[in-house]
Amino acid sequence: MRLAHRAIFIVIAFIAGAYYFWAAQAPGHPFQWGYDLGGYYNYLARGFTGGHLYVPIQPNPQLLALPNPYVEGVDDSLKVWDMVLYRGRYYLYHGVAPEVLLFTPWRLVTGHDVPENFGLALFCLAGFLFSAGTLMRLLRLARMEVSAGVLAVLLIALAFCQDVPFLFGRVWVYEIAIGCAYCCLSGAVFFLARSIQSGRPSVWLAGSGLMFGLAIASRPHLGIAAIIATAALAIQFARKRHFAGILPFLVPLTAVGIGVMIYNYERFGHPLEFGVRYVMGSHSLSRTELSKRWVLPGLYYLVISPPDLSAVFPWIRLVARHKFEVTFLFVEPIIGCLFLAPFVIGIFFLRRACGGMVSFVALITATAVLLFLAGTGFNTQRYEVDFLPLGALAAAAGFAAVIARRTGWQKRGLTTLLVGLVAIGTLTNLAIAVAGPYDDFLKGDPRTYTRIAAWFSPVARYRPLLDPNVDVEFTAACTPHDDGFREPLLALGHYTFREVVALEHHSGKFRILAQSDRDSVAQEIENPGARPMSFQIAYHTGVHKLTVSLDGREVLSHELEHLLTAPAQVTVGANQIAPEVSAPAFTGRLERVNVALK
Repeated sequence: MRLAHRAIFIVIAFIAGAYYFWAAQAPGHPFQWGYDLGGYYNYLARGFTGGHLYVPIQPNPQLLALPNPYVEGVDDSLKVWDMVLYRGRYYLYHGVAPEVLLFTPWRLVTGHDVPENFGLALFCLAGFLFSAGTLMRLLRLARMEVSAGVLAVLLIALAFCQDVPFLFGRVWVYEIAIGCAYCCLSGAVFFLARSIQSGRPSVWLAGSGLMFGLAIASRPHLGIAAIIATAALAIQFARKRHFAGILPFLVPLTAVGIGVMIYNYERFGHPLEFGVRYVMGSHSLSRTELSKRWVLPGLYYLVISPPDLSAVFPWIRLVARHKFEVTFLFVEPIIGCLFLAPFVIGIFFLRRACGGMVSFVALITATAVLLFLAGTGFNTQRYEVDFLPLGALAAAAGFAAVIARRTGWQKRGLTTLLVGLVAIGTLTNLAIAVAGPYDDFLKGDPRTYTRIAAWFSPVARYRPLLDPNVDVEFTAACTPHDDGFREPLLALGHYTFREVVALEHHSGKFRILAQSDRDSVAQEIENPGARPMSFQIAYHTGVHKLTVSLDGREVLSHELEHLLTAPAQVTVGANQIAPEVSAPAFTGRLERVNVALK
């Protein structure tokens, strides 16, 4: 390996690590050391160190007194959401691998909990290092020479173009399990690559089998990956008539599998019961059915669903498009992996010369896991981490192979294409990471969010402002409608910390409604008939109160936590009450509109 390649690897690893550890704290949750913290895996660590498999949380006696606490309609306040209630104890159905690898050892050594966001950053950095190491091993095995610049672009793609940055937008038990699975699956493929042309293949195969097993202990459906790897190795050793060669791989894999089954049996009395049937949450989310009716919609959402685009930072957001009328199809805001990693077209450049078995194990595993997830009927952004990093690894190997073989304008053209696709993917991943699933960064630290937004918003019209001075005046003539009809008068901002003022037609009268992300207030007003009404709406820095005046008389005031808006997001008379939901458009007549925003 050339010195330049080593330097590139170190630099990109440092950049990736710095970003991961920063992003894990960006939503306003700095790492806390030496404390007993919340978090499901930390609760489980206390259980493990206490000598039992359940978490030390006492279920609500009212919940235990119910004849069937799992049915729909049970008061959510009685439950610990998404924990498993079984025989009067709470357990986790989420994989046990993060507990074994990090949370329990940490508590045993320090006596305290590990910050969950630190744990996620650690798992994700390890996953990237394994992926990057695999790519460089494949290049060496194939004797392919790529420039330091091309290698840097490929490593950036593996660090940022695989949906992992999105996990940091909200760190909870789900993200921990997914991040650990990413680490273990990447490690399994790395050790598999290291076993090829090695002087100690048994050692590397044993490491690979162990990591495939831990991937299953993180996310059980990743047993698909272990099956594919086992089949590939079996074919390889059968060709060599060395059937015992696969044993170093199978022994640790089987041992971990048996360990998981014992863990399940000790908790729920059955080796294949993970506790999903006993989850305290929505009954519709506790199903484990696979169905072909969900496959095509799932492939749409997970692969090609486009993002919501805006001229205002962070420019790219997730969006829920309910395009399919399919029973029990679950859809959260999501964009397809082709927008996260457009360079995955590199899979079409794969050849046996580039990594052989390892590249194709990664590609086939990514495809199989994608099809499995599509068939579950669950479509949520974080699940793409289960398959996209392996697809990105295969695509990176494919691009490396085709660029290494070409010369002249073909090499330059392919390199330019790679750079462009990776740049698009990186921007998309970082943008949706900033927004996250629920704008946690914005909610947790709005001032830092606004400052970062200003760095990337040179045009004042599209620059988000936190708690700006707002003065809006307009004249509107509104036409009477049936009850329930809502006419939007003013919208400020987008999603979190957005404020909307609307006119409702209610029981033959008008109501002014002000609505934020937290709550709403309303005030009934006189029916003015067809005459134009003069509206004055104001919000001033430091007051955190929006006031609405009608014909010079204040009729409504609304206390706000914050208001965040760019001038371009101030709309008068436009239908911006809920862009993601169909709503009546403004039907009145607007006159003399004046908007001042500083």
